[in-house]
Amino acid sequence: MYEILSLISQFGPLIVLAGTFFEGEVFAIIGGFLAYRGTYPFQLMITLAFIGSFFGDLAVFLFGRYASNHRWVRPWRDHERFAKALRLVERYQAYFVIVNRYVYGLRMPGLIALGMSRIGLVRFTILNFIGAAIWASLFTTLGYVFGYSIQTLFARMEIVEAGVAVVLGVVAVTIAVYFGYRQWGPIVRARLARRREKARQANPSAQNRKG
Repeated sequence: MYEILSLISQFGPLIVLAGTFFEGEVFAIIGGFLAYRGTYPFQLMITLAFIGSFFGDLAVFLFGRYASNHRWVRPWRDHERFAKALRLVERYQAYFVIVNRYVYGLRMPGLIALGMSRIGLVRFTILNFIGAAIWASLFTTLGYVFGYSIQTLFARMEIVEAGVAVVLGVVAVTIAVYFGYRQWGPIVRARLARRREKARQANPSAQNRKG
């Protein structure tokens, strides 16, 4: 666990930037915690979280708009929440662009739906800029405050700082894996299903012997 925390501290900016591009909240919170520890400036962590969130959402939006029939997009279009997201997009375009990033399990289907909706690119970019700025400021600040609160609690319990680092490292990695699976799980499951189907079609004799 000490190695994990060391890597997070050493490559903090890259982790925050890449993490907020592909996922979200937990990496902005990690950035806030690193700022609290004095490893990196607070303003830098907010800026990286903003850049990652802004360009991450813009990339998925453009992918949904110009590659809606791509095999990577189809699993999200078939997602159970996609139809709901598309209805919300068409009804509350401006509101949806800003709040979509806060709803677990809806971010990717929501962005694909936005890309396939009638909202203009310029309007989306402006709203995405505003939404990413609010989001980055909020969660990086939460990480900063959370780090202060947890470290104070452990200090009162006379537990060394390393204990705080280990606990936060385990929690951060666990949350990142969980929400990463929530976001990208449908694509992975769809690919595995296609591979199994191809394997069955390529070896029908084995299926007949089983029957």
